Amino acid sequence: MELRPANNGSIRLLQNPLTAAVVSFLIVVSLLALLMQHLANLAERETQLEAHYWASAFATKLRGQLEANLAVGYGLEAQISVLGTLDQPSLDRVAARLLQKPLNIRHIAVAPDLVVSALYPLAGNEGALGLDYRRHPGQRDAVLQAMQNHQVVLAGPLPLVQGGGEHLIARFPVRSANGADWGLISLVITVPELLRDAGLHDMELRYQLALRNSAASAPFIGDPSLFASSKHPHSIPIPGGEWQLAVKPKEEEHWQHFLYWSICVFTSLLAAVAVFYLRRYHHQREQHLRELEQITAIDPLTQLTSRYQFNEHLNQLIEECQRTEQGFTVLFIDLDHFKEINDSLGHSIGDELLVQVARTLKNCVRSYDLLCRFGGDEFIAVLKNVNRTPEIENRARIITSCVAESRNIHGAAVNITCSLGVAVYPTDGNDAASLIQHADLAMYESKRTGRNSLYFFNMSMRNEADRYVELSTAIKYALGNNEFQVYYQPIYSTQEERFTRCEALCRWPQSDGSMISPAEFIPVAEQSGLICDLGNWVVEQAMKFCLTLRDHGIDMNVSINRSPQEFASRQHTQQLIALRNRLNIPSHLVTLEITESLLMADHCTKSQNFLALREQNFQFAIDDFGTGYSAINYLRQYPVESLKIDKSFIAELGISRQADTLVKVIIQMAKSLNIRVVAEGVETQKQVNFLAAIGCDYMQGYFFARPMPADQLLQFIKAQPAASNSI
Repeated sequence: MELRPANNGSIRLLQNPLTAAVVSFLIVVSLLALLMQHLANLAERETQLEAHYWASAFATKLRGQLEANLAVGYGLEAQISVLGTLDQPSLDRVAARLLQKPLNIRHIAVAPDLVVSALYPLAGNEGALGLDYRRHPGQRDAVLQAMQNHQVVLAGPLPLVQGGGEHLIARFPVRSANGADWGLISLVITVPELLRDAGLHDMELRYQLALRNSAASAPFIGDPSLFASSKHPHSIPIPGGEWQLAVKPKEEEHWQHFLYWSICVFTSLLAAVAVFYLRRYHHQREQHLRELEQITAIDPLTQLTSRYQFNEHLNQLIEECQRTEQGFTVLFIDLDHFKEINDSLGHSIGDELLVQVARTLKNCVRSYDLLCRFGGDEFIAVLKNVNRTPEIENRARIITSCVAESRNIHGAAVNITCSLGVAVYPTDGNDAASLIQHADLAMYESKRTGRNSLYFFNMSMRNEADRYVELSTAIKYALGNNEFQVYYQPIYSTQEERFTRCEALCRWPQSDGSMISPAEFIPVAEQSGLICDLGNWVVEQAMKFCLTLRDHGIDMNVSINRSPQEFASRQHTQQLIALRNRLNIPSHLVTLEITESLLMADHCTKSQNFLALREQNFQFAIDDFGTGYSAINYLRQYPVESLKIDKSFIAELGISRQADTLVKVIIQMAKSLNIRVVAEGVETQKQVNFLAAIGCDYMQGYFFARPMPADQLLQFIKAQPAASNSI
């Protein structure tokens, strides 16, 4: 009997798109409802806390505003206690001074012996003159109580004798200097203005509020029901009692709750719809992924195994060989001069050539060997169970001879060869990445030695690769720790018979006192992309040394080598210009040394950067002239101030007639183009005499001085005479 899981039916039910959508809707809406309730509770607590803060602030401000008004009464009380009287003119004068600040006092009444004798302002309040508080039924009891208790009492709001609505009345019992009862001072305070200045309007925008005297149940501001719902009303102490303030947040609009729930339901519906379509199209997605996997497994042009699928197969082969202890060979195949065919005959013929080469390679390997197009015009073949040198060479000969056969593509005769690099498992690597990398290195060595050949990976290549990794890491560390130094080699002017120039040279001293040769670390810096950072550092040091020379009264041109990579970026050019401008170095003191390959390169950005530096009056010199293309045409397009004859020519002077002739021709050509010539590598008096005789402008080499640190060069220049008659 076959046993089936008990929940198999439930799983199938959940796989139904509609059921999954309903379940998702219920789950999401429940979670969102709990979240909304939690957020609502938090919001309510925050609202209550905020209301408490606002009420406390309003109560404090109201009390402060009230005390500011009562301070006028205290001032008048002190005035009477000292002078013993306060008539109408005195009241007008004193009150005007006390009421200079905006307060809420409507008027002031002075009642010696409880009979009003003076008012401020008098105009409009004449009806209150002569009022006897002891005979006024509405105020008599309160006045007598204040006089009896000798305490200030704030009453109201109450109606006034002269009309004008209800106001607060502050009564100040006054005693004379001898302690006898003198009378009463009354301040009438306007309630709306008092509350306005205390910030009532801002409170009413946010909250419902009510304000009452604790001695009365009915509030004089707001809804009485607020005190029933407020458990702890705020107390505001006043003279003779206290006020109570009840605050309640305004009810939220019902549409907000509706909006929140609408968002909740809408979000849940969106989640349900998303789940529905995800389940509905699950099969289609899986089928699409299978199709994509098939596409990535095959190169679309050559129909060979793709690079991704090849790596998978190679890793599987390595695992198999680890178990069986067998070996195999990786052949890295690169077509020679394929770019030239593409450029001259067109990409369509180039693509057809790749297809035919792929077909040829497929016929050259066995059906169970691995073959892929690795990228561009590169192919990799893995020969299983082949690891002996004679057999590898035989297979390689078959491949090279078959690839080299002439082809007719679209009516064009095409001939091409290939270079092969070999790496053997497990001798040359025990993982896919190492084997491919080592075969690639061997292939490049095959190209370097003449192309159309086979080259085996060996230990020297591995050491070279390891040395590259080691040096690139060390260069990055050295840049961050200022391990590099700039040395300067002086350049002798044959016309001025003194040293007028120097070349900045990067040096890398080690802790044991040795030096890593620039010929070793400069190529690594260029290959690793660190040459730009290194070049920027050298430029900054050299330009600062220019300033040091000028501070010592020496105007000496400093030549700085620039890599072609530094001309491929607009950013590095702008940094160079900004540094020169920031240090305020004259243009004639800086020469940028470039190679002929930079002028020959068909690169728009490099040309633009060269011209941008020319516009900033930077001088240029062509370094190692004669070792490259030496195309005269480019000297017209890209004018330079000087060129430096490579030291390999100078070393042959007086030995090789051909070298003598070439140096003479270079100098004559340069003079016809108004370009100065610097001879590098001058080491003997014979070379100096020859160069001076044929009109060489400058000489540089060990005959004059070796490269030296900046401080030593400074002392060297200072020790030289202004001019020398002979060299």
